[in-house]
Amino acid sequence: MSVRVILKDAEESQLEGKYFITGFRTLGETGYLAARYLVTAKRMKRIGFVVTKYQRDVAFLDDYGLATPYEIFYDDQDQVIVLLNHLLPFEREWSPFALAVTKWLKRISPKEVFLIGGLDKRYKNDQTDVRWLSTSKSTVKLDFPNIEKQLLMVGPLALLTVYAEIMDVPATVILPFADRDRADPQAAAVAIEVLKKVIGISVDVNQLYEDARKIQEELRRQMELMQNELSKFRSGDRVYM
Repeated sequence: MSVRVILKDAEESQLEGKYFITGFRTLGETGYLAARYLVTAKRMKRIGFVVTKYQRDVAFLDDYGLATPYEIFYDDQDQVIVLLNHLLPFEREWSPFALAVTKWLKRISPKEVFLIGGLDKRYKNDQTDVRWLSTSKSTVKLDFPNIEKQLLMVGPLALLTVYAEIMDVPATVILPFADRDRADPQAAAVAIEVLKKVIGISVDVNQLYEDARKIQEELRRQMELMQNELSKFRSGDRVYM
């Protein structure tokens, strides 16, 4: 098989009936930021990896040590498995990746799969911060509107949703409104707040909100600099290099 799930220091039988959470570096990097925050804030134990035929050639140090592209973590306290995707697979591997992960999930029979993505906040039309949808086998109900009908999901998160539906895996997709042009830690915090309400996961998200505040402050500073430069340009006070 072109994509494999490799477990270390854990057996599939130990993971049966747990919650599973993942997301990708797509709109606002929401799913990735949420997954990584859960892993680092709760000091989860790394128990495995996903390996693909065209494995991304990246390794680096993260807060927990040497990081590889696709890693599986487990928290015994909250009975949660997290697939942390530091990178997107190559596009030609999106479908094999999602299929292999879903087949593995089918084997371990998770209580619920939570897939975290993002929606472009420019299209937000009410006061709610989240949209969602779920597969036929899911019993989760959220106090937010569903995603609008005919609004397309695309990419690896959509493929995980498709395969979960086909294979009767209970899955809920959580889609906070997010900034499409930059990483959006506030959207990630919103997603984790939803998880806290639904499954009682114990984690403080204040750091994510603080990160969001710092990003907004930096954007405001950059905007002021741009406005000052434009004012100089209009007044004729220009410096030529």
